[in-house]
Amino acid sequence: MGDTMKFTELTEQEFQNFVDTQNNKNFFQTVMMKKKLECDGTKVYLVGVKENNKVIAASLIAQTPQKFLGKITYEAYKGFILDYHNKELLKFMTDGVKNFLKEKNGLKLIIDPYIPAVSRNMEAEITDEFDNRDIMDYLHTLGYKDSQSSQVKWTYCLDINGKTSKELFNDFRSSTRNNINKTLTKYDLNIRTLSKDELKEFKTITSDTCDRRSFSDKSLKYYEEMYDCFKDNVTFKICEINLNNYIQKLEDSNKEMASKLEELSDSNSNLKKKEVMKKDIENNNKKIQEAKDLKQKKGDIIPLSAAMFILYGDEIIYLFSGSYAEYMQFCGQYRLQWEIIKYAADHNYKRYNFFGIQDVFNPNGKDRGVYEFKKGFGGYVEELLGAYELSLSPANTLFNILKKIKHTIKKGN
Repeated sequence: MGDTMKFTELTEQEFQNFVDTQNNKNFFQTVMMKKKLECDGTKVYLVGVKENNKVIAASLIAQTPQKFLGKITYEAYKGFILDYHNKELLKFMTDGVKNFLKEKNGLKLIIDPYIPAVSRNMEAEITDEFDNRDIMDYLHTLGYKDSQSSQVKWTYCLDINGKTSKELFNDFRSSTRNNINKTLTKYDLNIRTLSKDELKEFKTITSDTCDRRSFSDKSLKYYEEMYDCFKDNVTFKICEINLNNYIQKLEDSNKEMASKLEELSDSNSNLKKKEVMKKDIENNNKKIQEAKDLKQKKGDIIPLSAAMFILYGDEIIYLFSGSYAEYMQFCGQYRLQWEIIKYAADHNYKRYNFFGIQDVFNPNGKDRGVYEFKKGFGGYVEELLGAYELSLSPANTLFNILKKIKHTIKKGN
């Protein structure tokens, strides 16, 4: 194998044709992402290995803003794309990339392969389905060191391969099913796809959420560029409530209960029933007034939540989202998830990826609620191999020493 392999730059077509056939393909490693990065002025390379003129490994590699003594940090987001169990190929790709980036004034290369480390269940407990941790050991042998990346390591996924939407729904937690049913019957929420011109509304919702939770949001320009570059492979959804319809449903419910009250006799056996129904009517009247007040302030249609999804390969990824805290009682976030999961099942996707989770092993962590929300839909935790860096210059040693010193000083303060 080794004598016939050749490291080379790839055309966009060569790169994409190969990536599309691989098990560890992901949207970070696509020509679409290359175009997105280039919109920001980022220099991007498509490289790989050919054997007998056939591509057998590939990676998108991008310059990052991080520089030190004139040297550049590069990153292969969720790359490389190859068979990591093929040690000869992984070494050849590593050597080729190393020599290539040294000529590009490289400081170091960071990779974070889109490969799960070990199989886990929804509670993040290790199972015996598979174990890829030997890849970590071999990466260390090749000179990679454990590193840090802004990319997600812990994700939450739902296996939908061969399952109907009904089967998936039945596997949800009862509380999740109840919340979804409310959005379908009680609230009659509507999901629609946003156009590029409507992304300002999406951005308003995500900004509100990020401000509330002390996260940094992407810019409107970012979302617009994703829309342009990913085209049919990205969709922005918004969940809304029509207050006129909601009020009508409450009024219809009250009429139905009032009619039943008239039919019930005053016997002792009906007293409790009548008391409950009167209370329900009272609660509905309160909700009707609240809805009318809200309608007067905000209008007939109220946006509740929104989300951005990437559709690529065998999976749909739930990438960014937001919800207005004051409308959480309408469960818009549940309806959004259910609509896209249904779509994934109906269009033969194999996996729905809720993407990043935090505080997996910290029940009291501030972000534990997101993890618990996602668990309500069934599924499992996926721990990726993590980030590794390959030194490309002696300057990287000094860079890492200074970085540690800075971290120690900051920690001490």
